[in-house]
Amino acid sequence: MKHFNYLTAFAVTLLLGLFASCTPKDTEVEEATLSLSATAVTIANAGGEAQAITVTTNQAKWNAISNVEWLKTKIAGNTLTIVATPNQSGADRAAEVLVVAGATNEKISVVQSAADIVLEVSPENIVVTNAGETKLISVKSNSATWTLDIDEAASAWIKKTVFKDFIQLDIAPNDGAARETKIYAKSGKTQKEIVVQQAGMGNNKFVLPYLVADAKQYDLISYETKKGSFLLGYSPKTDGVPMFGIPAKGANYTFATSSEIFPSVFYLFDTDTDRVKVVEYVAKKLDTKGLETEGFVNFLKENGFENAKYDDKSKRINGTHKDSGFTVVVGDSKEKVAIVHFNAPKPKQDKEYPTFDKFPYDNSSMLGDLQYTAKKVEEVETAAKSKKIKFARDDKNPGYDKINIYEVDASKRPLHTRYYFFDNEKKGADGKPLNNVEELLVVWDKVNLGAWEYNGGKFFLTKEFIELLEKEGFVFLKEANGLDFYYNATKKLMVVPRGTRFKDVLDGAPVFAINYFAFDGGSSAVTSQGWIEQIADRIIKQDRALGAK
Repeated sequence: MKHFNYLTAFAVTLLLGLFASCTPKDTEVEEATLSLSATAVTIANAGGEAQAITVTTNQAKWNAISNVEWLKTKIAGNTLTIVATPNQSGADRAAEVLVVAGATNEKISVVQSAADIVLEVSPENIVVTNAGETKLISVKSNSATWTLDIDEAASAWIKKTVFKDFIQLDIAPNDGAARETKIYAKSGKTQKEIVVQQAGMGNNKFVLPYLVADAKQYDLISYETKKGSFLLGYSPKTDGVPMFGIPAKGANYTFATSSEIFPSVFYLFDTDTDRVKVVEYVAKKLDTKGLETEGFVNFLKENGFENAKYDDKSKRINGTHKDSGFTVVVGDSKEKVAIVHFNAPKPKQDKEYPTFDKFPYDNSSMLGDLQYTAKKVEEVETAAKSKKIKFARDDKNPGYDKINIYEVDASKRPLHTRYYFFDNEKKGADGKPLNNVEELLVVWDKVNLGAWEYNGGKFFLTKEFIELLEKEGFVFLKEANGLDFYYNATKKLMVVPRGTRFKDVLDGAPVFAINYFAFDGGSSAVTSQGWIEQIADRIIKQDRALGAK
């Protein structure tokens, strides 16, 4: 557009001059003259005004036009001022200003100097496992002529592909010692160093993680680096945003190891206790049976997991470390590679805590019994002198309760509150919701009946309550979202016992709670169908709605 204006202005001015020359006059028209005090100027990269140029002409009017957008002109009397915007590029730039007076014109050459070279690369440190990897490096520069230099030795195991705004590094597998090199991004006299480290292949097929549940993070890093590992990544602890469903996350570390079978190791810390929660290895190209064949079970036994064994039926490896209490569980991923979990033991209970005389089934017999609708439950609770303190209607099924909460009569303490959750999705023969109890949550005002608090933070089940569970025929199935799931196949009952706090119960004081669910499918069906994960997510959402702390 500027180029068009430049030519247009010149053409119009020229035509006016020619028209004037062809018009009959009493006297001969004076030929247009034009001279400039300077025909070449330089402007600093910061921009602003160039030197003022004096324009001398015999014409009453004259004009000045720039051929680029970053250059403007200002006319005041017989003075021309050229103004440039800042030049942020790493190269000089040039332009012209055309000064037109009548039928004549002159050009002014303008050069604006380049900005200082800006060159930024990210990341500046790259660590990869001995398995090899592809890494991308972001490059930000105001120069289009930056380069990447890799020395000849490193070029044997690092291949580069340079794009406009990033670099792709293809790092080959390493079956030798750990290696390190420095590569350089350059532009003019500016350069940035990038350090590339790759773990080597040690003498051992397998490696053990740092089996200390109360590990200090410095000791963890020291342990891994002494074994030839490199820190791949670290994420600090985050509190999450419960109101938006964003959970808290514990700190975690990832290292590239020197193992032939396990190229990396991942440590996850618990959000509440800041203890190690789980350590994970992912095998390279081997499933669980393959690990067993390669001697992993024997390796575990030689290193403290005396009861480690491979189970042909479940195709899993299990064991417990005799000193640290860590348990090892190995199973296959969807990609048919073995995933090894070293689960940290729970903290040692500080003292003994008396529990229930017998297992508290409470009103769990209502689960799955279609006669126990919200109306029937209210009749039962009213007869027991319980007080209905809150309820919630089902928005999808007007006229039906979704949740009813009852505070039990004080004579029944430490039993305190019952939460009934009703199923309105299933319909009866008449097409109406069944409205039967599908979940029961019972709260006792004495948390130590089944749980104890570690360092004023997370609750753990007491050994006394766990013994009561086992005596009653409950088996531990799985931990999900910090919740422990126990199943009784005879009773067809799933329970989730825990210590917690609810803001509407005893003003947020610690309480003991059990969620009860009816399930008729066996423990294998529970786990294989992902049922536990669904229920865990549901409980977390319910707790958030109930003001759990």
